[in-house]
Formats: sequence, C-alpha cells, structure tokens
Amino acid sequence: MIKSKSNPGELAKPSSANPQEPRRLKTRAALLAAGAELLAQRPIDAIPVNDIVDAAGVAKGSFFNHFTDKDAFAAAVSAEIRAEIEAQVTMANSDVADPARRIARAVSGFIQFARTDPTRARIMLRGHDLTALADNPLNLGVRTDMAAGLESGRLRAGSVATGVIFVTGICHTLLVAILSSSLTLGGTRVLAANLMVLALTGLGVDQSEAEAIAANATTDVIRE
Repeated sequence: MIKSKSNPGELAKPSSANPQEPRRLKTRAALLAAGAELLAQRPIDAIPVNDIVDAAGVAKGSFFNHFTDKDAFAAAVSAEIRAEIEAQVTMANSDVADPARRIARAVSGFIQFARTDPTRARIMLRGHDLTALADNPLNLGVRTDMAAGLESGRLRAGSVATGVIFVTGICHTLLVAILSSSLTLGGTRVLAANLMVLALTGLGVDQSEAEAIAANATTDVIRE
C-alpha cells in the first residue's frame, strides 16, 4: 500500500541543526564587536570581563561559554580582523598566479590596512604570537603560495613552514614600523619595497626582478 505523501510522518526528517546556534553565533558576534571597540582603547589586561559583557549586552556567563579567558578572547578578536584582511588579500590576488607576486601583494595588502585602519591593525598585532605558527589556519594563503613556489622552484626555503614564518615575520615587523611612525605614502612605499626586496631575494628571486615585483605591488596596492 502506498502511503500518502501528505502524511506528516512521512515528511518529518531528523535535523542535526542546533536550534540554539543562531543565538550562539549572535552572542559571539556581539562579544567580538564589543571587544574590538574596547581593545581600541586599552589592552586586554585593563578590560574587566564585566565591561565586555556590558558593552555586548549579554550575560556574564555567556562570555565563558565562548572563551576560556580574556587572552583567548583578545586572540579571537585579532584573528577575526586578520581573517577579514586575508579575505581582501585573496580578492586582490584573484587573477595573480605567480607565488612571488602574490606574496608581495599580500604583504602590501596588510600595509594598506594598517594605513587605512591603524586602530584595528594594532588590535590584530596583539594576537600575532598566536598566529605566528606556520600551520595556523590564518596562514593558509601564504602557506599555499609558499608551497606552490617551492614545488615549482620559483622560491627557495628550507621548508614551507620556514618560508611562512619568514614572510609573516617580515610582515609583522613592517606593520609595527608603519604604525609606530608618521611616514608619508611615498615613505611607506619605499620602506615596504626595500624590505620586500630583501624578503624576495631571500626566497631566491633575482634582485632586479624582486625590485620590479616590489615596486609594482607597493604602487598598486598601497594607496591614499
């Protein structure tokens, strides 16, 4: 006997979705947004959990449902900012295939972010220690480019991990230098290009080509 398709028992399917998930994500987003505002004003050590939950408009218990402590919270805020920049870099490199050019443009993208949004860039740098490891998910872009460059022989490094740490370290140093100074656009481009040439030649790119790649990346990506 064929059962009617209108039978509600036949249509019901078990759902693996957590009905609390939208609310949980909304709470986390509110906490992270509040954290960005507060971290723009003072370091995490000077921010009580009560200030965070009050700014987010959530219960204090909600904080510890999402984060083990304030350090983990600060790292999550900086990681979210880093992820936003990575998304922008990915778009900027969508039609670029050469690993050397992609890395130069990625570093330039971080510098441009620091120029246009220095407050959030400083927040991001506070979580640098947690994203310095080569296998951190936030380093997927540079890790992929480094792997492609090493496999093709375009780049040279002891390993993918070594190359990733090298590039992210230079990027971090550049960001700190730019955020700690009042360089003009031209000065920023010169500093970035000089360090980028050192990075690219260190990865095996010819000096003259490294200079051309660095000049193109800084001019194209770092703007007013």
